[in-house]
Amino acid sequence: MGFLEVPFIQRELSWNQFNVRVLQEGLRNDTPLLDKLKFIAISSSNYDEFFKVRVARLMREILEGDHPKPPDNERPSEILSELLFSIHETVNTMTMAFTEEILPRLETAGIAILPPHRWQEEETARANRIFHDELICTAAPIAVADADSISEHVIREGIHGLFRLNNGKLAFVSIPENLERFREVPAAPNTRKFILLEDILLSKADDFFPGSSIQTRCLFRITRDADMNVNEQKDEDFITAMEEVLEHRKSSFPVRLETCGDEELANTLRQMISLCKANHFHSAAPPGLKAFHTIASLVGFDHLRCPRPVPSMPQDIGGGEDIWEILKTRDILLHHPYESFAPVIRMVETAAEDPNVLAIKMTLYRTSGDSPIVEALIKAAENGKQVTVLVELKARFDENANINWALRLRKAGAIVIYGLVMLKVHVKALMIVRREETGIHRCVHLGTGNYNDTTAALYTDMGLITAKENYTRDTALMFNAITGYSAQPQLHTLFIAPFTLRQEINRLIQHEIRRAKSGEEAWIMAKMNALTDPQIIDTLYAASTAGVKINLCVRGICCLLPGVKGFSENIRVISIIDNFLEHSRIYCFHGGGNQKVFLSSADWMTRNLDLRVELLFPIADSTHKKRVKTILESCFKDNTHSWELRSNGTWKQNRPKKKDKPFRIQEHLLAAAAQTANNEESTRKQALKVRREEIDLIPNTNPALGL
Repeated sequence: MGFLEVPFIQRELSWNQFNVRVLQEGLRNDTPLLDKLKFIAISSSNYDEFFKVRVARLMREILEGDHPKPPDNERPSEILSELLFSIHETVNTMTMAFTEEILPRLETAGIAILPPHRWQEEETARANRIFHDELICTAAPIAVADADSISEHVIREGIHGLFRLNNGKLAFVSIPENLERFREVPAAPNTRKFILLEDILLSKADDFFPGSSIQTRCLFRITRDADMNVNEQKDEDFITAMEEVLEHRKSSFPVRLETCGDEELANTLRQMISLCKANHFHSAAPPGLKAFHTIASLVGFDHLRCPRPVPSMPQDIGGGEDIWEILKTRDILLHHPYESFAPVIRMVETAAEDPNVLAIKMTLYRTSGDSPIVEALIKAAENGKQVTVLVELKARFDENANINWALRLRKAGAIVIYGLVMLKVHVKALMIVRREETGIHRCVHLGTGNYNDTTAALYTDMGLITAKENYTRDTALMFNAITGYSAQPQLHTLFIAPFTLRQEINRLIQHEIRRAKSGEEAWIMAKMNALTDPQIIDTLYAASTAGVKINLCVRGICCLLPGVKGFSENIRVISIIDNFLEHSRIYCFHGGGNQKVFLSSADWMTRNLDLRVELLFPIADSTHKKRVKTILESCFKDNTHSWELRSNGTWKQNRPKKKDKPFRIQEHLLAAAAQTANNEESTRKQALKVRREEIDLIPNTNPALGL
């Protein structure tokens, strides 16, 4: 934490605190066993991306002069040193829990991952077959003469075996990434047993070196810098420019080395690739723990994980009503994953086949590998509809998938736009244009999360479907501005970054400040993924000093420090870490009694407010405003899976006080959604029953029946 004029928590250190909270969720005593493994895999995956981007950036800044970084003026070298020390502590905790608690408990529960020294005759025979049928045919030993040998041939973030031969020379073998890592072997009924492909390699590797013997061996995995920018001036072939970036990532400079096995050999490798000791993580656990998502997702062990709820049909839609008919009288508010994402998918699928639909416009940032939405867009284009899709090729680590979707869409006849120069398009928007008897009508879906059917079942997000003219008009202007590279669109209801979103947030906060200074009630409630923007933080400190009551629910990075005298006594910050990833962005302001409620694609980060195309949209319907505000208020009641940020910059897990009942927000919202669905089903059945009774009371006067 650094202090200039205002208290400020350093961004990278705050991120690591978030990943510690993720890990701690997995280490709770009441977390089911496979969910423990899931959270370890998530934490490991988080570190993969963090090293590729944030650690890589710090290392580059050190090479470029190690200049102090605003706003707290710490040098990158100081930040990196403190950060890596903290990460080592966290990784040690994670790997110890994995090897000493989770693996033994998994075996007791019927899921065994056997190391080579415990292989019996059956496992050894299976390992021999895999090695000779697959590894010996597909992998190749590479002699290591110098660091260039590593850089030239270790081009993927896979697992490799390093070997010191009896002649003192080194060689490595890369495990092909298209081979399955977890190999099942015969087990007793209702149990599963696995051996790891890397263990097969280590135990059988002598066959790669006939005439020599292996003296020492270890596994390694290298993480490389992936924080590279595309040449955005290549408008004529932006896909080629992106592909060049992806190719360059394979040989960029290393930022982390993970090893398992002989530590002396591992240190030799670290020195060869010129990596600092602090960037080297050696442990008894296998490298790449994120892959253990596979084990955490095994079918047939539901008793070892939290129940997987089935999303309810959204309460604004009910029993399969036609969305276009609903929109003639009211908006539709969606809350995922408590309510199903299926209506959004169905909107696009129906539009693709509807002869009255003329056009579909949509943004795609991150979507699933077999996305039904993209398939529907392709079908719509093939059916002759005007389909315009903005595919953001710069969505980090989804670039390859987005390139593939873009090419398929373009081949089907869709107009595909590859984002904007110097701006990522992060907005989540869908517009459908339809011809009806009364003329041309539009409806839009605006959301806080991606059009991804997979994450829609795992992340909390909200969306609004509306046909109101002020929303559809502004959305159409926004799409036209993006696809036509035009100037700032003149919107009246929606607020768009980088043009008006920051200004509107600032205006809303300033309005609360003026009310508080006048002695009137003033408050702000907000929920987001991250809070890092210095200007917003300064304004929130000013609001707190003026007497505005501020409650913030920040899942990840939070650079604001609450509870500091003279700055933030009126600010409370919590973070919720639970089974669903808290992803929705909700912003509420007292507004002098005329409460303002917004949903947004943007966090309060400088990159969202200034360097991306984002959307902030109001919730106008009074019932929906009340519902969104109630959801947000409930977040601050969570006393089982929430954490409190304290004035010293540390996080404390909230626990129910003696007189309080436990309250878990995600559990509460699941129960509420299920109850609403049950009530609507009962109402529907009762209506059908009444209708049948009315029909039975109508006399049958059909003369053919003689009545």
